[in-house]
Amino acid sequence: MRIALMTCAVALALAFPHETAAQMRAGQPPVLKPAPRHTPQATTPWSALRERLGARNRVMLFWESQLEDGLTTGYREVETLDRRVQGNAAQVAGVASTYDGAVGVSVAGAEASLHQRSEKFTEGQGPARTTLSADARAMQSEFMAQLRQGGVRFIDRTLATRLTGMDVEGERPNLHAIETQALVGHADYLAEVTSRIDASATSGRRFHVALRDVASGETLVDFDTPAELGEAGPQPWVAGANGFERAAPRAATMTDTARVLADETGRHLADALVHR
Repeated sequence: MRIALMTCAVALALAFPHETAAQMRAGQPPVLKPAPRHTPQATTPWSALRERLGARNRVMLFWESQLEDGLTTGYREVETLDRRVQGNAAQVAGVASTYDGAVGVSVAGAEASLHQRSEKFTEGQGPARTTLSADARAMQSEFMAQLRQGGVRFIDRTLATRLTGMDVEGERPNLHAIETQALVGHADYLAEVTSRIDASATSGRRFHVALRDVASGETLVDFDTPAELGEAGPQPWVAGANGFERAAPRAATMTDTARVLADETGRHLADALVHR
């Protein structure tokens, strides 16, 4: 009898595998699987930007700096004066015979000379350069790394200027003109990224981005932004002192800020290039 019942149960299980697996025991509702959490895919502008930039993708980046409006380099005459004083002293001692007897005599002498040298040279007031902090350099590197995904090629400002100025001769070269020639000869676009203190922003700063076409001088991108992350989705449940509770969203870092800033810049530039 027991063998017959087991055989019947096996036959039922084979005949209805899904219904049997979904029930813990007879009379219980089927076990439902939890719905998969929907994770929205982050969209980036890199593919569109790469396509619209094409071969004109060279950008010279001025981070926390701007192109000065000076046309010529100012020079001033500087004069230096070097003075040195040298001296020698000598003392001679002896004995002199007088009516009252022998008397010691000492004679001191000194000799001094003055050396004076002067020279003149010219000192140029070249374009100012900003010294960046470690955090600013890290943000700049991340900003550039993100935009490179969109096909942007960054041209080093210092190297381009040095290459342009190699053949310049004369005691008073026009440094502003050399920098402009370096920009025109090596870059398609000029990007200026500056920031100011903003206590209401997560990063503590608010950014201004301007991007211009070097050939035409046209401003393609010009916007202000706090470069903040969007609102985080529902956080997972974690064990806390009072039981399970929602985890706090992760605090934004300077790297996050640089990524958002690069993303916004890429989107603005890709949109601007549609109409060109």
